[in-house]
Amino acid sequence: MPSSPQTIGVLGGMGHSAAADLFQKMLAYAQTEYRAVQDEEYPPIIIHSLPLAGFDETGVADEEIVRKQLVERVKGLEAAGADLIAIACNTVHIYHAEMQAAVHIPIINMVEVTMHAVQLSALPTIGLFCSETTTKTHLYQKTHKPDGLEIIEPTPEQQAHLNHVIEHVMGGTQNEDDVAVLQKIAAEYQANGAQGVILGCTEIPLAIKPDQLTVPVFDATKILAKVAVDMAIGRISSRPSHTAEPGNRG
Repeated sequence: MPSSPQTIGVLGGMGHSAAADLFQKMLAYAQTEYRAVQDEEYPPIIIHSLPLAGFDETGVADEEIVRKQLVERVKGLEAAGADLIAIACNTVHIYHAEMQAAVHIPIINMVEVTMHAVQLSALPTIGLFCSETTTKTHLYQKTHKPDGLEIIEPTPEQQAHLNHVIEHVMGGTQNEDDVAVLQKIAAEYQANGAQGVILGCTEIPLAIKPDQLTVPVFDATKILAKVAVDMAIGRISSRPSHTAEPGNRG
């Protein structure tokens, strides 16, 4: 690892446990990929866990207040010394352009790098676990979707169940019932042709593990963590080279 890696700024709080998960995944990737052991062998990371108003388990409840807070906070991370920013929430990337325009440092587009990983997998049909706002705005559909890729978004009934899982994770009350809910939705996606699933809400990886599903899993949080660490130490400047984690096929 270079002696002077760049500083990663993490904007979290959407929810708070999801930001902690991103931090842990960045540390784990530094350990496995770069053999980091001593404290100085990890990239510097500034974490701002924002108590975001106007935001709940469905996603964005008040667009203007959410947009204003996000723009202010990415500016704050830049002022604090961050060289790049990773945001521990898929949904708020609907404001990526506004946030990026407000700072001079790169804000990794979590949705874009996840879609790039999906593209590398060459799977033709992917199911999406996400927030209600992400579904309504078709965020994943609109973000550099490879030609020929079909994304299966949640139905209203499936979305209602996902909202409950997200809320449980936000409050730390997720349990085996939530695993069963997600497995059922994944099975419904498979019945409609999905060969993999995107964990496109940062609460979802805290509710289910990849080996609890029977298809390849694209954990957007883990993909973001890898890209952020690679950028911080100078391996890449933007696009990732990471694909899915295989589910338990047995």
